Amino acid sequence: MEKDQKCEKDEVPIRVLHLIDRITGYGTTRILWNIVNLTSSKEVKHFVISFSPDQRNWYFSECLQNKGVYRPFPKTGLLKLGHRNWVWFFVRYFLALWHVLQSLIWFRPHIIHVHTSYSLTVALPLKVLLRLPVVHDVAILFSQMVHTGKAWVPKFYARFHSLIDCFISGVSARKELLSIGVPGQKVLVKGGGVDFQEINVVRQERQQYQKKIRELTHLPADAVIALSVGRLDPTKGHIYALKALKPLVRQFPKLHWLVVGEGKQRGELEERAKSLGIFHHVHLLGHQDRPLPFYAASTVYLRTMLLEERNTTCFEAMAMGLPMVGFDLGFEEDLIKQVGHGILVPSQCVESLSAAVSQILMLPDQGREMGSRGIDYIRKNYDIRKAIQDVTAVYGILKRGKAVRSEQFQRSECAGENK
Repeated sequence: MEKDQKCEKDEVPIRVLHLIDRITGYGTTRILWNIVNLTSSKEVKHFVISFSPDQRNWYFSECLQNKGVYRPFPKTGLLKLGHRNWVWFFVRYFLALWHVLQSLIWFRPHIIHVHTSYSLTVALPLKVLLRLPVVHDVAILFSQMVHTGKAWVPKFYARFHSLIDCFISGVSARKELLSIGVPGQKVLVKGGGVDFQEINVVRQERQQYQKKIRELTHLPADAVIALSVGRLDPTKGHIYALKALKPLVRQFPKLHWLVVGEGKQRGELEERAKSLGIFHHVHLLGHQDRPLPFYAASTVYLRTMLLEERNTTCFEAMAMGLPMVGFDLGFEEDLIKQVGHGILVPSQCVESLSAAVSQILMLPDQGREMGSRGIDYIRKNYDIRKAIQDVTAVYGILKRGKAVRSEQFQRSECAGENK
């Protein structure tokens, strides 16, 4: 036992090379940042390489650069030769591969952690040539991959999963991976997504944020806020929330809808709000580096995604104790079914969405007791610090040349599923 402990001490810090398609302000990059920021530098050293240039000066890009762990992808005229075609792919592929090869010399990674799909095509040849262990995050469902033009990814998993030492996924994504032949013991269900230390600070200052956000958005002090957080993309279902708002504002004249996120659907949503006569009740706030204050200021959360039933934004809403109205997408493991912190309605049904929001707002406490049911559940199952401990443990297992077995990390959500 003492010998094993001595070996573990000799093995740290573990050097992890992270590969990601592009730094953004959204979920996948946030997961990467949490790993880099919350792991102990005495245990793990990190370096990040992206597959494409940053499209803007994202908050997380700045954070990673300030940590000294990120080298932005170079902006070169070669990238103008094509846009999302074979030329586009190979130019990025070889530039990313060149940066990875350089890092092999000076950083000498023990582990490659891949956070997105294109970057996986860079990592796997290195797995074959150098025998470096590969960890891969599966951050979205297969249906989302198809929607974003990456229908090849599930087929890629089915063919090359033997080269990936550990998949890290959500509960639903795990089922999809098992369905294409990925061994269950290699799939670790991620048990995190919310930083409760940060959550607790914001919750303690909830009254202050309720005032600040209303002042920021020029709303009256007694405004009732329905919140949505997510890219302005058709798959997020914002258009249904917008349509549901019209009958709601007749019933609740002080109701306002705040949307945190940016995207290509902004113009359509603005025009539709005008045509419905509710433009002054709709507030498209764009991307926010710190979205938690907006949860603190809100009364109800609208979960209108069309392809997924959970993501980090849902976890944050639950952790903040917000009652939730969500579309029923047919997932057996839907958290609203399990926890009871909200109301499920038929997908894309505007009338049901409106009625459920009305039902919550008509409660004497406007759903606060209902929403509070999510807090303990998220604390138990989705605390980011517990997840970081699991990821660090995975790094240690692979560094020692052993195989990851997911049952060592199994959490209550998927107990009994491992096969």
